[in-house]
Amino acid sequence: MAENSSDLVVESYKLTKIYQNRQIALNDVTLRLEPGCVLGLLGHNGAGKTTLLRLCLGLHRPTAGWVKIFGQTMGPNAAGLRRRIGYIPTNPQFPRGMTPITYLDYIARLFGLPAEVRKPRLASLIRAVNLLSVSGDPIDGFSNGMTARLAVACSLINEPDLLIWDEPTHGLDPEGRRSMLDLIKTLARQKTLIVSSHNLSDIDEVCNHAAVLSRGHLIYFGSLQDLKGRMRKNQYELDLDGDQKAITRTLNIVKGMNDFKSVSLRQRRLELRLNDDVNIASALANVFMTIADNKVTLISVRSMGQATEQAFLDLVEKEESRGFARAYQVNDAA
Repeated sequence: MAENSSDLVVESYKLTKIYQNRQIALNDVTLRLEPGCVLGLLGHNGAGKTTLLRLCLGLHRPTAGWVKIFGQTMGPNAAGLRRRIGYIPTNPQFPRGMTPITYLDYIARLFGLPAEVRKPRLASLIRAVNLLSVSGDPIDGFSNGMTARLAVACSLINEPDLLIWDEPTHGLDPEGRRSMLDLIKTLARQKTLIVSSHNLSDIDEVCNHAAVLSRGHLIYFGSLQDLKGRMRKNQYELDLDGDQKAITRTLNIVKGMNDFKSVSLRQRRLELRLNDDVNIASALANVFMTIADNKVTLISVRSMGQATEQAFLDLVEKEESRGFARAYQVNDAA
């Protein structure tokens, strides 16, 4: 644990942002990030994720509360603090007509890097993000994946200690997403990161801490392992084989059971969502017996868990209503 506030990379206290005296974008957010933390920031659209990140960058002024970066209060005039941060916005945009070389050189000059530093650094970054073959091409012809890789290079040009990446895998194809996640894992060995994402599996793969925002409130902040321990894997897929009438008969019997919130059939895949407080083993045993009784073959069973951020948030909000959020706030203050 960090000994005191000056050891923390990010610290916020009762951070609040209200737009135009009517829209509460962020409400009373308190969190502490130690060096080496890789924080996954989760929430619906409009939950306050980007507002929190912009406050951390000093791009917005807080309505109340404060945020400190490396022990110093962040604000619009804290250019020295911003020099220690690498930022990627959602859907990064670049000036038309510039090339990776000219744009990275321009950004490096804004950071005040002398030519003998910036030239070799931008060359090594272009090579690192695999844009060497297009380093002299206009950026406006780039694909989403190429643009994302250029954004990564831009965020690293100042050799920052803290990286703040807002939806870095947004719009990427599976190959681009994979290379982005691998890059985050590599950077996590030496830097502190805040990664905002809609995709729980991305957060699960690369982060060690999680913060969940809902309607501007921080409803969870802590280790990812602790959060995963609170999650229930209550969704299952069963692949079936056999006579279609027998499968339909099985479906109707399972629909009549009280253990399931929803039961549906897609081709020969039975999708089950269990109620929150049922005995999972007992409920599934009843389904297996029904399948056997109707002479249907069970090919495979998969636990789907909470596959998306939306399902994940539904779960956490349920826990919040049971006092979970109050409990962790009390523990945090202790």
